[in-house]
Amino acid sequence: MKKAITTLILMIIHAMPVLSAQQLNPTGICYVEVNNNNILNAGAYKLQTSGNYLFNVVNIFAANINYDAVRGRAYLSNNNNVTKVLTNASTYIKPLQDKGMKVVLTILGNHQGAGFCNFPTREAARDFAQQLAHTVNTYGLDGIDFDDEYSDYGQNGTGQPNDSSFVMLVQELRALLPDKIISFYYYGPAASKLSWNGLRVGDFINYSWNAMYGTFSAPNVPPLTKAQISPAAVWMGNTSNSTTTSLASQTKTGGYGLFLWYDLHGTNETAQLSAGTQTLYGQQTVLSTPLQSWTAGANCDAPIGLFTSNLTGTGAKLNWSAVGTNTYDVDYKLASATTWTNAATATAATSVTISGLTANSEYDWRIRTNCSVKSTYIFAPRFKSVGGTIPSGSNSLLLDGTSESGSAGSMNLNGSALSFEGWIKPSSFKSAAPYISSVMGTEVSDSNSAFLRLGDASLANNKLQFVVSINNVQQKLASVTALNANTWYHVAATYDGSAMKIYINGVLDATKSQTGNVASNGAFNVGYLYNTSRNFNGKVDEVRVWKRALTQTEISQNMCNVTLPATSLAAYWKFNEGSGSSVQDSSGNGLALTLTGVDASNWATDIPCPAGSQKASANAKNQKTTGSELTSAKKQIRLYPNPVSASSPLTVSVPEEYNRGKLSVYNFNGGVVETKILQAGDHAYDLSKLSMGNYIIQFESQDSSLKQTEKLIIK
Repeated sequence: MKKAITTLILMIIHAMPVLSAQQLNPTGICYVEVNNNNILNAGAYKLQTSGNYLFNVVNIFAANINYDAVRGRAYLSNNNNVTKVLTNASTYIKPLQDKGMKVVLTILGNHQGAGFCNFPTREAARDFAQQLAHTVNTYGLDGIDFDDEYSDYGQNGTGQPNDSSFVMLVQELRALLPDKIISFYYYGPAASKLSWNGLRVGDFINYSWNAMYGTFSAPNVPPLTKAQISPAAVWMGNTSNSTTTSLASQTKTGGYGLFLWYDLHGTNETAQLSAGTQTLYGQQTVLSTPLQSWTAGANCDAPIGLFTSNLTGTGAKLNWSAVGTNTYDVDYKLASATTWTNAATATAATSVTISGLTANSEYDWRIRTNCSVKSTYIFAPRFKSVGGTIPSGSNSLLLDGTSESGSAGSMNLNGSALSFEGWIKPSSFKSAAPYISSVMGTEVSDSNSAFLRLGDASLANNKLQFVVSINNVQQKLASVTALNANTWYHVAATYDGSAMKIYINGVLDATKSQTGNVASNGAFNVGYLYNTSRNFNGKVDEVRVWKRALTQTEISQNMCNVTLPATSLAAYWKFNEGSGSSVQDSSGNGLALTLTGVDASNWATDIPCPAGSQKASANAKNQKTTGSELTSAKKQIRLYPNPVSASSPLTVSVPEEYNRGKLSVYNFNGGVVETKILQAGDHAYDLSKLSMGNYIIQFESQDSSLKQTEKLIIK
């Protein structure tokens, strides 16, 4: 495995961009603060004798990594001045490139909690990398520069820096931009998060430079060589000319390949530049063209809150949040395509529905705002159309209990009522303290949480525990029933402002009086809470989150499916995809579940509800007190009474239209209990083989004109 990774890294390094043979040695790197200065001035400076341009790489300082707290997503944001440069690339970027310079966009934190070091999953890192790559390709840039400052990690419920985030980000970005520059301003938490799982940030970037102006200190970013490092950092107008000369001398003597100049102004800088270039190249710096002034760009913010809903095999609804009273331009494309298709121009709506998609395919979409100018594009999370060869309702997701889980981003469950429900099939239970297996929910702190899990320090590892934060305290309710491994269970937990309740297979198992409002607003996860040592090991299916308390009838009658739309349904993950690294939210709220660590082997065909049982909730709407009968043009079988007592007789009535047919009985673990051939007429069904609980009854007529599914409840 290590050999394969090494081979891949060598291939990536060989594909990395090589600067022009005309470049200076050491190469000149320049930052321009575009809030105050015209970036074109970087192309005004030349060396007096050779006539070479002084700067080879020019950094646009700076775009921001912002955080959409509603969607739980880091996104690329460009202020009015960066927007002016990018949207007028032919005026401000192309002229520098025509002079042989590379123009790179610097990304900087913005006090919102989002940074390069706290992506919680690879999918989140990949999403931001895709945004960066789209921006580079859309505006004709030559690369991305990372500056890990001002992120304020932990704001807006975001996490603290972790070891994997920055490595994953640059790895994903390099895969998307194999021939572009990726550089690192050696500063902030990222400077200590440079390796993870056998991979190094230096394996995927081109350059790094010292961020401490007026000092000489080589960044330690293995395996970058001296040719890829600037240990010197000159701040124009703040670093003295004598220090500039000293830094140039140390760079030359040390054999380093880069020299960093920060904050090029709109005034004549030849004196300070010459203090360095005379030592570096033996030449003075001169102005070759007049310097240009800068007028700030007009404000025009791109919309956020982007999500995709109403997915089918051929269509999708693209949604966003309004920015004032502006209009929007929306485009989409296949992820593998390079050309965008327009979906809407100057629309005042906050959504647009697209059609003509290819089933089971990944798509990107983007949107910009029309003000007096146009904003830059913001790029939405990639989505996948449904369909293809994966049959709907035939899959569950298997999690390994260590590194695999799902994240829906931020979910606000504050209020007086909520419900969690879903199917789980534990493969094993935790054998080490605190004996916890996380099922679903949010756990930011003791005062901000709502979740469902198995086990606790003082609870058996195979018993459910429902936890909600009320008045800054975690209130806990444990199940009476202990679960068995390798068995499907429908589990549900509700809170209605007066009581916490746990249901197992639709039956009330435990209850606790409790009052007060729940405080839960943060990252919602499936299979993970707090840390990976508590990850769930087993299969999950049909997971739902509600902003109201379900009744026992609702839980017991809708375990396999819910008729949509449904009131107060916050999120609904069916796990029917059968492939890929995300699960669509069927509630229509756009809270796709991003999966970590999964591959094809995680998608299981072992499901709790047999094929056809998705009709059960619709059937329940037509149940009568004396039995159940679907409204249809044709008569259907009837089960009565239903629910039925284990000590009472059950009658199965087959209409005369069906000479005979097959009756199959499934338990809610998906196993076949019994199969019988029934003729037309009324039949007494022997319940002695069935214990109390819920069952699925399926009848298929011999001529296949009827295939009916009913739910049977034995009390």
